[in-house]
Amino acid sequence: MMKLPAFLIRWLVVAALVDWLVTRTLTRSAVFMPKTPLVILVYQSFGLFGQFAATLASLLALVCLAWLAWQGLQTGSKRAPALGLLAAAGLSVYFLFTPAQGWLSAAYHLTLLTLTAWIGWRAWAGSACIPKKLAGGLVVLALLAGQAYLLVPAFTSSLQLPGPPRGVPFLYYLGELLVVLSPIALWWAYARQAPRWTWMAAALPALAFTGLRLAVPAMAGILAIWSTGLTLYLPWPLYALSLWAAGVTAIHCLKRGQAAGWVVLLLAAGGYAPQLSAQAFLGLLALWLLVPGGFTEAEETSQVWSARALKSRLT
Repeated sequence: MMKLPAFLIRWLVVAALVDWLVTRTLTRSAVFMPKTPLVILVYQSFGLFGQFAATLASLLALVCLAWLAWQGLQTGSKRAPALGLLAAAGLSVYFLFTPAQGWLSAAYHLTLLTLTAWIGWRAWAGSACIPKKLAGGLVVLALLAGQAYLLVPAFTSSLQLPGPPRGVPFLYYLGELLVVLSPIALWWAYARQAPRWTWMAAALPALAFTGLRLAVPAMAGILAIWSTGLTLYLPWPLYALSLWAAGVTAIHCLKRGQAAGWVVLLLAAGGYAPQLSAQAFLGLLALWLLVPGGFTEAEETSQVWSARALKSRLT
């Protein structure tokens, strides 16, 4: 079984969260602030820190993909997906020096789409629990919608057509709905038994979003599209509920050592329909953590809980 080591995921999540919160949220919010010398100094400091975190997150994401590919090449049955992972990683590095365009860009997005479908199928088929199947299905459909939205313009440009099909915006909005529903499904599958203090702690980000959305709706919309790729076209209470469910799931699962906590954080840091390869890889890795046995720490934790349950029964 191709597994991701826990220490790589921990550092990847930390770097990705810093990149998301600092580079794509805090520094961009400075657009709405007066440009005093102090604000400029803080902005530049945050910018350097965010660039370091973004670079580290990109490198760690490539390392994780290479790790999975190396394990897949050791077994004959996993060589095709392993080569796909290597191709995605190699093209992302190549695009650092050459603009992503033409058929090469279309092949890259098609590779990501295929890998998302393959990993999603493994996550869905490997779970015997209906709520977990539903949660994994919504996550993979949201990621597929985002990749398909990026794939269509790449093919349109390669074929030199005048423009993308009319249904492309609908595809984007459908994917955003799936993105909003995914944390609720993950909460239902993994964190329904969360204690009351977890709900209270997770309510803080949801309340902050609610206050910003009601006080300055235009700023909330701009920051949302910049930081996560969401347009906020749905009723705002649904976004607040989704954010609340995501917080409960992350806190509860991380406290118990379950991989679903890392999944929520990686999906949030990656965003919806990301333009950058590193952010797209975060979605792939988050989906891989939903595959049973795909995460070392999750498997060890489940074994510990099983041992404790057996011991309690015997005593």
